[in-house]
Amino acid sequence: MVANARTKYDVVAMALHWLIALLIIFMLVFGEDLINRRTPDTFNASIHASIGAAILLLSVIRLLWRTRKPSPPLPGTMRSWEIALSKITHIIFYVMMIGLPISGWLAFSDTVAKHPGFAGTSFFGLLPVVQISYAVGVPFDVIHSLGSNFMIALVSLHVLAALKHQFVDRDNLLGRMQP
Repeated sequence: MVANARTKYDVVAMALHWLIALLIIFMLVFGEDLINRRTPDTFNASIHASIGAAILLLSVIRLLWRTRKPSPPLPGTMRSWEIALSKITHIIFYVMMIGLPISGWLAFSDTVAKHPGFAGTSFFGLLPVVQISYAVGVPFDVIHSLGSNFMIALVSLHVLAALKHQFVDRDNLLGRMQP
């Protein structure tokens, strides 16, 4: 390894990582409760939509940033299967961080059709959530719900892998993302 090789992510990448992580964890814990179909509440639905939009926007920014500022090299002690799994997991994370908000947005039209009380939902209290009409018969609400469950598993795998590297392998992989 070169003596001056970068071993940590830069400040922007770290800030985006931790902000997106907090928003995702909030949504995984409270997202379903914010969309209470028994008593539709546009304020809570707007929080749900706004956080989803923020995750989408920040994830696209992070993906663009990552193309300009690649990740620091992985520890040399990692096995080839760990490196491959890490790369696959990160690709899936980006697909989910972008796909989940989009599937939620696509499910919104059906949600409003079934529960008109959600019609006043807005992004950040500024812009109404536009209902996207589609006639493909795809159950985006089911896709969104299953995607959320998959994201729980993905986040759990990510956290467990980071802890394994930090405390079992002791390769300071976690230190790459610490400010």
